Amino acid sequence: MSLINEFIDILSDLIAFRSIAVNHEECRETASYIADILKDVGFIVDVVEVKDGNPVVFAEMRGERKEALLFYNHYDVQPADPIGEWKTKNPFELTIKDDFLIGRGVGDNKGNIVSRILAVKRVLEEKSRLPYTVKFVIEGEEEMGSPHLWEALEKKKEFFNNVKGVIWESGGYNKDDSITLILGLKGILYAELRARRLKRDAHSALAVILPSAIWDLIDFLTWLRKEKLKQIPSFHESLVDINEIIDTILESGLEISFEEQTLKEEFGIEEFIDELTGDNALLAYYGNPTFNIDGIVSGYIGEGQKTVLPKEAKVKIDFRLVPFQDPRRISEELCKLAKERNIECRILSMTYPAYTDFNHNFVQALIKFLQLNNQKVKIAPWSAGSGPMHYFVNNLELPSIGGIGVSYWSSRHHAPNENIRIKDVEKTIDLLVKLLNFTEIVGMEK
Repeated sequence: MSLINEFIDILSDLIAFRSIAVNHEECRETASYIADILKDVGFIVDVVEVKDGNPVVFAEMRGERKEALLFYNHYDVQPADPIGEWKTKNPFELTIKDDFLIGRGVGDNKGNIVSRILAVKRVLEEKSRLPYTVKFVIEGEEEMGSPHLWEALEKKKEFFNNVKGVIWESGGYNKDDSITLILGLKGILYAELRARRLKRDAHSALAVILPSAIWDLIDFLTWLRKEKLKQIPSFHESLVDINEIIDTILESGLEISFEEQTLKEEFGIEEFIDELTGDNALLAYYGNPTFNIDGIVSGYIGEGQKTVLPKEAKVKIDFRLVPFQDPRRISEELCKLAKERNIECRILSMTYPAYTDFNHNFVQALIKFLQLNNQKVKIAPWSAGSGPMHYFVNNLELPSIGGIGVSYWSSRHHAPNENIRIKDVEKTIDLLVKLLNFTEIVGMEK
C-alpha cells in the first residue's frame, strides 16, 4: 500500500469518530484507536485517564540517542455546525475530491497526527532504529481549553526528562508555499456575563420606568471598550515588547509572517478596523490583545414582532492575551467590576500565553533544518489563536514550536468544509522523515 493510501485509510477511520470533547465515549474510542496505531508502529503507549476528562495518549519510541523530540497533538475536534454549509454529505466521513481531503478534523488536528506517525513508520522501514527518541502527547480536550491536560502531564513528569523540544500540533503552507514557524500562542480568557433585572419579562411600554438587563450589559461592555479596558489595570501590565521581537527576527534576514491581502480576501473585506494597514496592521496583529463579543442572547428574535422588555440578558466574551499577560488577575478585576454593576460574571476558561525566544537553540536548529531542505521560512512570534502550550513552555520549560503540518492557507479550520491538499500531505511526511534524521534538532542544550 502506498504511503498516501495508508494515510487516507487511517485518516478515514479517525474522521469517523465524532470526537467533540463533550462526547466522552467517542473520545475514549478515538484515544484507543490512536493508541493501537502507535503500538502497531512500535511505540510504548500509556493511555492516561483523568477524572471528568478525556484520555491523554503518551507514546515513546527510543532511538539511538536518548535525547527526544516530542510531538504534541489533539484528537478532539470542533462541532461541524452549521451542517447545511458543508458541501459534502457527512462532515464525519472523509471525502476525496480532486486533490482535496475534506472532513471535520482533517487539518485540525487528525491529519497531523497521522502524518507524524507515518513519518516515523517510514524511517523505521529504512532503518532498524530511529536516530533519536520520539515521543507523542495526544490529548482530547484542546478545543475546550484543555482543562484536564496538566493533571495528566503531572502524572507523567518523568516522561519529559530527555525531551529537547516540542513540535506543536499546528502547521501548513502559505500562498507562496512557505512555512511559518510559530514561536508561541496567545492566551485566552473566556467569560460569561449575565444581567437579571426583573422577575419576569415585561411589556415594552414599561421601558420608560423599568430597568433593562440588555442595556445594562451593553452599557457595561461599551464602557469597557470605550476606555480601552483601562478599568482593568492588570490588562495593561507585563505586555511583551513586540517591536523588539520583530526587529530581532528581521535583523536575522527572515520575514515576519503576516498575509494581509489573504486575510482580507478570506473574509471578504476591503480594509481592517481602524484603517490599519502594513506595519501598523502587523504590529496590531501580534502585539495587541483582543476584547471580543462571541454572542449575546436576550429577548425575542423570532419572525414578526413581540414587544417585550426581557427580564435577563447574557453575553459571552473573550480576551486573546499576548505574552506575558496574566489571565487570572485580569479575570478577578473584570468580575469585580461586573459585580459592582450587579452583573454576574462566570469565568469559563483561561489559558496563559506562551512564547519561545527566537534565539533559542531549538528554534535556530529548526530554521536551519528547513533552510537546508530548501524550504522557505517565515516567522510568527505567536499565533493569534490559543492552546495549552504554556504547560510545556512555562511549566515544563520546553521550547515549543508550531509550523510543520498538512494544512494550507485555506484549510478552513473550525469552519464548514475543512480541507487539506493531498500534495501537502506527501510533502509534509517527506519533510518529517528528513527531520527525524536530523539529529541536530535534539543535539543542543537549552
